[in-house]
Amino acid sequence: MYFVLSFLILFSTSHSCAVTLTLPKPTGPYAVGTRGIEFRDSTRQMLRGGDFKRWMVQAYYPSVHHEETYGYMPGTLDEGIVWGITIQAHAKPDADPLIAKKFPVMIFVPGRGGERQLYTILCEELASQGMIVLAMDQPYVANFVKFPDGATSGLSLKDVWYLPRDRNYRYAYDDAVIAGAMGDVAYVLDHQEVLGTLTPLCDFNKVILMGHSLGGNVAHILGFKDERVRAVVDIDSKITDRAVFGHVGVPVNMDGKPVYFIRGQLQYQEDVGTQLSQIENNFIWSANVQHSAFSDNAFFAHKIPGFGTYRYGGAIFNWALKRGPYWSAVDTNLGESDVDTWIKDYRASVVSWLKNQAFN
Repeated sequence: MYFVLSFLILFSTSHSCAVTLTLPKPTGPYAVGTRGIEFRDSTRQMLRGGDFKRWMVQAYYPSVHHEETYGYMPGTLDEGIVWGITIQAHAKPDADPLIAKKFPVMIFVPGRGGERQLYTILCEELASQGMIVLAMDQPYVANFVKFPDGATSGLSLKDVWYLPRDRNYRYAYDDAVIAGAMGDVAYVLDHQEVLGTLTPLCDFNKVILMGHSLGGNVAHILGFKDERVRAVVDIDSKITDRAVFGHVGVPVNMDGKPVYFIRGQLQYQEDVGTQLSQIENNFIWSANVQHSAFSDNAFFAHKIPGFGTYRYGGAIFNWALKRGPYWSAVDTNLGESDVDTWIKDYRASVVSWLKNQAFN
């Protein structure tokens, strides 16, 4: 019965519903556009399957003025349906970019399993404040990726089974994921022309690398050593007693780049002690939330009754059907804060730090 219920819930999320929910409105002075862009690198292979490397980048950018709302996760969800609810976002698909000046470039790497558009609330905010945000999917890492030609990918069945159960398997997988993401980021910076009409808007002298969870590891590992990266935002990266990509803890910030560490305190991750405060040019915000509070899942978990409750059975059906993302409410506790206040504070914290450190 549990698996049947999971299937029915998953099936229902792909069909339109009269109930709608609108994401929090961005607070910046710019309207926001969004565009999905496919990147291909024939010199590298996918994490699984042996095909040449291809991945999706979702660009969020200042656009010509508009006030409408639009379906959530364009190009990924056909009608913006999440858990049976129609979700409206503020970024206009393929909107004309605002040709006014060059804007700083934020490259964003999601956590393991997270889709590039699972952080739409934050990405729309950053774009509204005057940034070009490039959020990246990695096939066989994101729970669901849909390409413009209709091809889809998700986690392999082997990964779905072993990642929660085998720590050695998980650490080896994560190292491969980090290597792949670092290669993807470098490729985007080396092939700016693939961004098309957005390229002239990008100030590649002001590149910030940001990531959540395992993406936070990518941000600090690559960001500290790539001279093109000006600043790093590490949102709750994976820091444990074992080496992650050859590093126990955070590597040395040799050039003293500004780095913003955001850490959730109500979480399963190990206590990092004082090691972050020993990193050169660090800024630390300890938020009284769990690990997944930094993605859109936290908003949905507190706004949609029953959201993300099918757990493992849903992961299996998601692998089998590849109909869309796997939604989860795990680790979305916000402590004493209500979700609207949390999102306001979270966005304001990131924007304030960026403007004080990375934009200058």
